[in-house]
Amino acid sequence: MARLDEITELLTDELEGLKQMLVKLEQLSKELTGSETVQDISLIRNELEELKRTQEHHFQGQDTRTIQIEEQFKKSQIIPEWLLLLVCLILIISLSISGYLGYQVAQLGEEKEKAFEEGKVVISTELNSYFKEHPDIYKGFLEWSKKEVKPDQK
Repeated sequence: MARLDEITELLTDELEGLKQMLVKLEQLSKELTGSETVQDISLIRNELEELKRTQEHHFQGQDTRTIQIEEQFKKSQIIPEWLLLLVCLILIISLSISGYLGYQVAQLGEEKEKAFEEGKVVISTELNSYFKEHPDIYKGFLEWSKKEVKPDQK
């Protein structure tokens, strides 16, 4: 029985401690639900609403500035028109000069061929007239040309 008394005493002590804790908990609960805390929360809510309005206003300003910058970017020119015109003009002039010089080079070969043919005709007529004026030189030329042909035939 002594043991039962001991257990009963411990249980009553525990119940008393629990009762005191409940009283403290109720007190704290009343303090927390008091008007001061509610007023503090309303102040925080008001400040949050003010911050939200300020941020919305700020973001709207940024959006309008971003839209303005996009419009200016679309209207802007990366390469000025005068530079584009200058590059096109230089390209056209370069191609024209290259074509002209290519044509001149092609004509140069034809002119050389034509000059050679004209030179052959002029030389043969001049040689014929020279040989007619100097028949003894013509005989020497014929002998020389026969000697030249014979070594090639061997």
